[in-house]
Amino acid sequence: MGGQDAVSCNTEDTNPRADEALQLWEQGAAKEQAGSLMDAINFYRKALKVHDGVEKLYRKKLQEDYMLQQKLEALNLNDKSNDHTENTSDVNGTSEEAGPVDPCWILEMLPDDILLQIIKQVVYMSGESWVNLSKTCASFNKLCFHNSLPYQAFADYIYPKQVYDSETLQMNKVTDMKSFTKEIWGDDAKQMICNRPFIKYHGIYISVVNVVRYGANDEGSLSLMNPIHILTYYRYFRFYPDGSCLRLLTTDEPSFVVKHFSKETPIKDSEICRWSLGFDYDFGLLHITRTSDKYEFHEKFVIKNQGRKKHHQLAWLSSVVIDNEGVEMENSLKNERAFHFSRVKSYENSL
Repeated sequence: MGGQDAVSCNTEDTNPRADEALQLWEQGAAKEQAGSLMDAINFYRKALKVHDGVEKLYRKKLQEDYMLQQKLEALNLNDKSNDHTENTSDVNGTSEEAGPVDPCWILEMLPDDILLQIIKQVVYMSGESWVNLSKTCASFNKLCFHNSLPYQAFADYIYPKQVYDSETLQMNKVTDMKSFTKEIWGDDAKQMICNRPFIKYHGIYISVVNVVRYGANDEGSLSLMNPIHILTYYRYFRFYPDGSCLRLLTTDEPSFVVKHFSKETPIKDSEICRWSLGFDYDFGLLHITRTSDKYEFHEKFVIKNQGRKKHHQLAWLSSVVIDNEGVEMENSLKNERAFHFSRVKSYENSL
């Protein structure tokens, strides 16, 4: 009966116009998730013109898809249970029994010191690999997150790659950052990682900005409401350990930008900037600069946490333009939104 129910789920309200409207609505939902609200609204409008009840159909389809997924998962569990019964219930021994899978004794034989060295190399690969390794078994979980060595390895890997403002270092008479930070956090690398911000290189920082503009009605229109236009644009930052930064302002979505966003293959209108960290905001002050023939541009951010994700967000502090005569002009941040980090696997091999 379960299979019959699943097959008959989508028979109601299926006609060419409803299918066309659903496809348009799903495209709108995808655009909305990507932050392109104007494109999303256009798709929603087209869908409603095709079928005025498309939103109800879409919600019903989501519910039916969820129910179907639950049934499929239940069937998979039943199949696994049946397979297990068939393999173990042959009392006469005439069937080929698979037998228990032997554990990997190599890891059991290795002392913790050796395992910690393995973990250390995994940490150097990426933070994600470190987390994934901790999920493989209780022993690795304990060694990964209840031992100081992995935290120290990560700190030794990421912090020397940070770039600090030379004037700030001179002002604070800091000649060795490692010795300086040790006076603050001692040997507690875990606390330092949690509380000392850093720039991430294995990905890209993206800010999605939606600007609402009100249009004018056509001459002779009796409508009391003005049309609304939503402009969506994106800001991208990709940082490098040499103190350079690739910057781009565009209406192109991440799916078109991220894969090809690098200094080696610069996208049209992208700019090379310089970046550095300061000691303000608990070592989280980020300063990005770039120059043109007539102007200097200075943008400042503070590195913040995003929920449980440490140092994942760049929040705006200021945006200043200085002309050749030294006159400063401050740009409005009214429409600007924070940058959020997104990991990109293809970037890992480029450092």
